[in-house]
Amino acid sequence: MASRFIQNSFQQHDSQVPSKALSEHQPSKSEKNVTKLHHKSHQSNHYNPLAIPCDWQLAEKHAKARRVAQELEVEDQTTCPCCGYSVERMDLQYDCDPIEMKFLGSGFPLFYMFIKYCIFILVEFWLLKGMFCLATDLMGDYCYNQVKLEGTKNSNKSHHFQHFENSKLNLEHHLHKKDNSICGGSMWHFVSLANVYDRQDIRDWQSNLSLVVVLANMVSFLFFRKAQRSIDIEVDESQLTPSDYTICVKNIPKLDEDYREVLKNIFQNYAADGRELKVMKIVLVYNLDEVIELEESLKELVREKQEYLVENGMNFADFKVKQLDEKLESLEHKIHQVEHELFVNRDKFAGIAFISFQTEEMKQMVLQHNSHTTWERMKAFFNQGKTADIKEKGLILNEHKLYVEEAPEPNDVDWEFIHIQTGQKVKARIIAWSISISFMTGCFFLIWFLSELAERMNEQVEEQEKKGIKDSLTQTIAFLTSQSISWTVVFFNKFVIGKVYHLIVDLEKISNKTKFNISFARKQSVALFINTALISLVIDFYLTGNVIGKGGFIYNESNVFLLNAFIPPIVWFVDPWSIQKDYQRQKQQKNAKNCVLTQQEANEIMEMPDYSQAKRYGDIMKTMWFTFFYGDIIPVGILFSIMGLTLYYFVDKYNVLRRRTIKESLSKHLSIEMIEMLELIIIFTGIGNTVVSSIIFGEVKWQDFIIIIIGVVYNLLPMEEISNVLFPLEQKDEVQTYDEAEEYFNTDYDRENPVTRREALEEFAKRK
Repeated sequence: MASRFIQNSFQQHDSQVPSKALSEHQPSKSEKNVTKLHHKSHQSNHYNPLAIPCDWQLAEKHAKARRVAQELEVEDQTTCPCCGYSVERMDLQYDCDPIEMKFLGSGFPLFYMFIKYCIFILVEFWLLKGMFCLATDLMGDYCYNQVKLEGTKNSNKSHHFQHFENSKLNLEHHLHKKDNSICGGSMWHFVSLANVYDRQDIRDWQSNLSLVVVLANMVSFLFFRKAQRSIDIEVDESQLTPSDYTICVKNIPKLDEDYREVLKNIFQNYAADGRELKVMKIVLVYNLDEVIELEESLKELVREKQEYLVENGMNFADFKVKQLDEKLESLEHKIHQVEHELFVNRDKFAGIAFISFQTEEMKQMVLQHNSHTTWERMKAFFNQGKTADIKEKGLILNEHKLYVEEAPEPNDVDWEFIHIQTGQKVKARIIAWSISISFMTGCFFLIWFLSELAERMNEQVEEQEKKGIKDSLTQTIAFLTSQSISWTVVFFNKFVIGKVYHLIVDLEKISNKTKFNISFARKQSVALFINTALISLVIDFYLTGNVIGKGGFIYNESNVFLLNAFIPPIVWFVDPWSIQKDYQRQKQQKNAKNCVLTQQEANEIMEMPDYSQAKRYGDIMKTMWFTFFYGDIIPVGILFSIMGLTLYYFVDKYNVLRRRTIKESLSKHLSIEMIEMLELIIIFTGIGNTVVSSIIFGEVKWQDFIIIIIGVVYNLLPMEEISNVLFPLEQKDEVQTYDEAEEYFNTDYDRENPVTRREALEEFAKRK
């Protein structure tokens, strides 16, 4: 989710300052107790991101500074004048422990631990049940006998047998299908539950093992949560960041007084039951709509200049080009003027502030003494932010209760949307959900169309076989049509759904990157699961009625298992996004004399493609849900998923270390949310087994009913709190004060806030 703010030439007066434009968030954090770096060696004392023509050497320097690598501790360090990050970096070894990636924030070590535990849970599923299911399915003979009978029918053209087969199918399964064989007889059918269709005893054993798997999963999840908390604590204790000392205060009412003085007085004297605290810094959030509008106008002027230069042979001395330059400079000055007015104009204050304390202990005291509930916030929302009960505990200012929360990292905040009011966000999210539902409806009709087409082609082949006709062309078309369903699902999931849902979540106007990624991962996971599992289930079970026949449900979902396991890591390894970026880069550099890219655009094109962790979580979650939903009926799919996730782990780690730019500093909350979603596999196990058994066999196992109940109860329980009680882990507060730690911060809230950035950078430069 790229920010729209442009880093302009007046926002950085000293290139030695590690300025971090909002459009380029670097998630790395400063290690504790390292020697303070001395930034030197710049090409100039003035950086202009709108400069045309661009300086490709400067762009290459920026790319080196933004690559995923550990910052070297050297005295004379070259920094990028655009973003302030050091060029001298040391690449991590490909086989490094993911904990070594902690300079990117806790999100990456947690992510790779998440994949490892997912693989472990799948191996657990395979050892406790999948292996037994596959062995018993292979020992079955139901589909084998069906193939033999089908062969006898074709050779003798026995009308009696055909009548018997169709009658059995009509009575037991799909009354609306006359010529659908009971078992398709493909390789997939011999290794599926269809091959033990007539073995009630085996199916009973498999149901009993499902209970064992669920109990093992529940225990594994508890240890999973403990491992994640342990990693987060280790990373947090080895890093110094502004959020260690900072709270976020919301629902601040409009005042005619100086907000900073009022808030400083409240939080120094009344925020912790009378204990005196020390506030070090207060950063207010402002309504940036006017700034955003001016930034858009600036972009339009830049585009106009670029188009004119292309049309007029790169003549920079042209009168109109000079006019456009004057307009650009004037507009930049206006943007700075508006930003200054926001700073002094109380009407533009958005009711949110970031307040930093002298010690982390003070911060924790404020959080402990000023808790609030979702219900309180809902009541205040319907009462224009006011607190209905004036006797409520907490800090109350002009009938408004101040909601105190943990502050996100400065570069986790989306300053473009943080000021958006709750009512606007609710409307935006209703629109986003409406678009999402419409999109998934379109996916349903696409897969239905392909399923109907495949069904008709298979019927045509069967009719020809009855007549003794072998039309290789028709058979080939039927085969390709059947294959097209699974291929369409997998490639649509890989290349379309992610882009669509990124745009949809952008509409929600979410206030920080972690919440954005949580929303994106949730919606993408649900969409991928619906597209992969549920749509095919509805179509094959209820519309076409083809479950275990040729080109039916088992055939299609087995193909999806195979393709879903190997296509994503293969595509991720080939990495068409990097290939496209390389092509764009080479094209622009070859045409350097006629290149009209601004310096900022050149910097961006020299970077590696952006990395989205939410997309990766979505891919993994879809695989886990899908495997536990259909793992019983297609046990070989468990093996495919184990191999697929193992490949995905190594490919993703390679891409992050060598072929991606990281612009997100995500907190532990994304990982916690993903564990919550992963725990839904318990419910999906019961529901998947129930649906398949009821439709194919006309029965519902008591074991599956119990699994669903266990899953619902388990997911309703506060498992994070239970894990904390069962496995308590001590987390130490920072012992260094804010003053001592500040020099090690990569950034701070005032240096990221577009309104205060320029003044904060100037002050920071003086201290340097």
